[in-house]
Amino acid sequence: MKHLQTEQALLIWKEGDIIKEQWILQDSAGEMFIGRASECAVSIPVRWVSRQHARLRHENGKFVLYDEGSKNGVFVNGQRVVKPRPLEDGDVIQLGPGLELIYVDSEATAPLPGGQKGRGLHVDESERQVYLHGQRLDPALSNQQYQLLALLTQHKGKVYSRNEVIEAVWADEWAEGVSDDAIDALVRRLRQRLAEFEPNHNFIVTVRGYGFKWSDE
Repeated sequence: MKHLQTEQALLIWKEGDIIKEQWILQDSAGEMFIGRASECAVSIPVRWVSRQHARLRHENGKFVLYDEGSKNGVFVNGQRVVKPRPLEDGDVIQLGPGLELIYVDSEATAPLPGGQKGRGLHVDESERQVYLHGQRLDPALSNQQYQLLALLTQHKGKVYSRNEVIEAVWADEWAEGVSDDAIDALVRRLRQRLAEFEPNHNFIVTVRGYGFKWSDE
């Protein structure tokens, strides 16, 4: 799976709170097929998905969804697609029983202001120390900050849901007791620590409504 860049539209395959896969939607690709076939740009190896189930085209600044004559149909927000359907941020595409893809518009993945590229991050797992541009973060990150950083940098560019953050950071605690405010406060504190060395770059990108991802760009 390709690493995600900021300000690009995404398709996210979710089952409950688990993000199973995600794909970048390239404006310049012309058209992209969604289906069971391995050669599809969005390949979903599930038996009730047709080999070429649906098609996406970038038209007049929007991604437009077409049904390619699929056996089980294509639905957006519960309505069957019978003619080309322009997608909006947050649209839920159903391809079969329990199989949903969430469309995230490019504006929803934009980082907070700041344009300089972040470089030189090194996580020393044996010592649980973090270095940025060759300088060690001192004092060291708290255990929760370190666990969050380790999660986000495990697969840079992957969007991690809030539930995945809870499982990684609060694994030994009662997960239902962790509020969104607690997660946001932890993200904010980690951003502040990283800003000590790279004040004009936002390493942690909030993907509105879905979670967080790490960005070196």
